[in-house]
Amino acid sequence: MKRREVRELVFKTLFACDLGNDTDPFLLLEYITKDREMAGREAAYQPTKLSVSENRYARRLTSGVLSRKIELDEIIGSYSLDWNVERLGGAERSILRMGFYEMLFDEKLPPAIAINEAVDLIKKYGTSEAAKFVNGILGKKAEELPAGNLLQESKEE
Repeated sequence: MKRREVRELVFKTLFACDLGNDTDPFLLLEYITKDREMAGREAAYQPTKLSVSENRYARRLTSGVLSRKIELDEIIGSYSLDWNVERLGGAERSILRMGFYEMLFDEKLPPAIAINEAVDLIKKYGTSEAAKFVNGILGKKAEELPAGNLLQESKEE
């Protein structure tokens, strides 16, 4: 499975959490992954399971976004002029959180890739206007970043 597909599974998990689903996010991630496998059987294509490294990445991204949700929402709010975070659509909010998290805290991922991945996801789950909005907000932050990423997670994660 490609990282892009793993991000999509994480997005679905974050989106469900954002809608008020109080189920453990890792159980949601597991359920969404299994649901994908079942859909694969029905659609006659080979279902893929998460490898150990993909599972680790999905769990790290999910827990990272959720643990920094308040901080990420403050960042989003500071860049989305005249829009508070609660007014954003659920897909936009979840994708922006994930995009900012990857851009700011994933030392291996260049900001441009985090932006492209976020825009591609919102194109699939949102509108063309939402894609412009997500690209603009993440792009503004990327312009301000020094060489390399602004912030880094501790090596423990």
